[in-house]
Amino acid sequence: MLQQVNGHSSGPAAPGGKALGEDLQEFLGQEAPLHLLDDLTKVNPVTLETVLRCLQARYMADTFYTNAGCTLVALNPFKPVPQLYSPDLMKEYHAAPQPQKLKPHIFTVGEQTYRNVKSLIEPVNQSIVVSGESGAGKTWTSRCLMKFYAVVAASPTSWESHKIAERIEQRILNSNPVMEAFGNACTLRNNNSSRFGKFIQLQMNRAHQMTGAAVQTYLLEKTRVACQASSERNFHIFYQICKGASADERLQWHLPEGATFSWLPNPHRTLEEDCFEVTREAMLHLGIDTPTQNNIFKVLAGLLHLGNVRFADCEDEAQPCQLMDDARGSVRTSASLLWLPEDPLLETLRIRTIRAGRQQQVFRKPCSLAECDTRRDCLAKLIYARLFDWLVSVINSSIYAAPDSWTTFIGLLDVYGFESFPDNSLEQLCINYANEKLQLEACGLVETIHISAAGFPIRVSHRNFVERYALLRRLRPRTAPGPPSSSLNEGRPEWSPQAEEATLQPLLQDILRTLPALPGAAATSGNSVQATPATLHCGRTKVFMTDSTLELLERRRAQVLEQCARCIQAGWRRHRHRKQERQRRAAVLIQAAIRSWLTRKHVRRLHVAATVIKRAWQKWRIRMAFLASKELDGVEEKHLFQAPRSPSSFPLPQAQSWLPGAIIRLWPLGLVLANAAEGVHGFQRKLVVWACLQLPTSSPRSYTVQTAQEQDGVTSIRALPQGSIKFHCRKSPLRYADICPEPSSDSVTGFNQILLERHRLGDV
Repeated sequence: MLQQVNGHSSGPAAPGGKALGEDLQEFLGQEAPLHLLDDLTKVNPVTLETVLRCLQARYMADTFYTNAGCTLVALNPFKPVPQLYSPDLMKEYHAAPQPQKLKPHIFTVGEQTYRNVKSLIEPVNQSIVVSGESGAGKTWTSRCLMKFYAVVAASPTSWESHKIAERIEQRILNSNPVMEAFGNACTLRNNNSSRFGKFIQLQMNRAHQMTGAAVQTYLLEKTRVACQASSERNFHIFYQICKGASADERLQWHLPEGATFSWLPNPHRTLEEDCFEVTREAMLHLGIDTPTQNNIFKVLAGLLHLGNVRFADCEDEAQPCQLMDDARGSVRTSASLLWLPEDPLLETLRIRTIRAGRQQQVFRKPCSLAECDTRRDCLAKLIYARLFDWLVSVINSSIYAAPDSWTTFIGLLDVYGFESFPDNSLEQLCINYANEKLQLEACGLVETIHISAAGFPIRVSHRNFVERYALLRRLRPRTAPGPPSSSLNEGRPEWSPQAEEATLQPLLQDILRTLPALPGAAATSGNSVQATPATLHCGRTKVFMTDSTLELLERRRAQVLEQCARCIQAGWRRHRHRKQERQRRAAVLIQAAIRSWLTRKHVRRLHVAATVIKRAWQKWRIRMAFLASKELDGVEEKHLFQAPRSPSSFPLPQAQSWLPGAIIRLWPLGLVLANAAEGVHGFQRKLVVWACLQLPTSSPRSYTVQTAQEQDGVTSIRALPQGSIKFHCRKSPLRYADICPEPSSDSVTGFNQILLERHRLGDV
């Protein structure tokens, strides 16, 4: 019995049935404004008859979309409607501030879903369920939604993003002819009925632009390959290859004109879907080349020939069933097209292999006639299912995006519709059950209208409500220390399906007390009969709420999440600051240690280098002194001390008495210093020359020293003594010291003939 809504009962068995009949007649009598009701919640009273009459009136007025609370009801116009899905209309719904204020359209649902993804309202990923009877237009609606997202999910400023969205849309649209050819068939209610379920995942990046897609199929009605109901057909692709193959292809695929196949009923019936060229062109766009297509069609032709294999019952059960007279050629042709050996194929169809016992002994048991037919059908269904899955994988490989290139998705669930056959297959039974479950999740159309008209269009299951809004209890101040009243954890509440309704009531009370805009609101039980004005209603399995309550709950939840996020950010920043400070101190300590080590290493290297230089200098100085002493070992030093001093001679200062003796040992250096442009001057220069030449110091004025200097350094040194000097021609470090000069009457002989220049110089 339906409950009372808006003061009117919705069932004839409810009290006041007479008043309901009067209201119903009054409402239906006003047929003119029925097509103006764009929301079925405005229908009063809400009954199945009033809802259908309203939809019929809108259908006659070429208005095919109607709101039913949070559900959109779509009717198949069965005719082309101009400008109903134009790009301009897509942009209009996309740019509208409130699309729900516009006329009901499939673009309203698409835009609301897209905005939910952009706002990151959990659950972030959104899905649209397209459900209904066979032939209601579900596949067409899915196509329109894909076109809408291809337009709105492309960046208007990025040409590359727009081209990617168009490419994905085009490839998805190209996959439709292929999947419809291999997955659709003609049924009693629909000439192009989808015999498989399809879930299309439109993948979007962080900028909410479509970057890829993925297709997932399920519940393919593969039994249709081997068994078709009366007045129905097999999958479209079998009729396409039989009608659209060329003469050469017929020879390759063994499909002669006029050939009959038991798995190909109603071959003379022609449909718009029997277009082989469209399917082949779509396969080329998906990357399936012509040789691969040829192999695919050979497999399909092999399945058709496999269906012509017939067995005859054998009287001896120990012997396998024999083939019919005309079946031997079908087996040979099928094995050739499927690339299978003929004998193993025939053995697989007629003999069953059993493994039994601990030793896994193998037993071969001949199959009966029914078993042979079943094994043949199972083989054909398995091959076709694997071929269909391979096609889906090829489609996904051409449109799928890398996992790191997308973050969210919008799903489109296209469930193939209700079908009722005299003998329903397992797949049809499963799909009917799935549709029933979806309808129950949506509470049904009339039930949805009832709930929306009562002011509770939002419904959430108990578990989802608790998991989502239990954290609002953080906002409630605790009056007394101790554990919380509820047994559920605040972080991740543990909820079991067996939880009683009494456990949920305190939680709802705590959550409602945290809402400042609802101080007097109270959650009412589903069994309560009192009409208490409440914004949140707890049923047996779901929680119903108004739009304002949902908005307030989401706002408060966002506040809690913001507080948690700030707390996490503060903790993380504090942790990062401490970590950086520790790293900085460690870096300073490491740098100080490294710099100290480098400095010590550098000082040690300098010390070693200085030691090496010092030792080298000392060795060189000793060597030079040794060479000088050897070359001057024959000089008579007594002249320096025995020569009589003239009265005009002058004594050397005591401070300079050590200079001749020191320079005698380093006479080459003394010569350089004596003739250098800078350095020793005047009397000291003469002393150096005298000491180097070992001249007597008694009368320095009796000697004349001539020097020749240039800018490049010492060129020559000549000393003109009054007496003779003994010359020793020994090895000297000077360049021309080993040359013995020729004696001449006009020249001076001896050590003063040492020449250091390359050119002969005159007296200076």
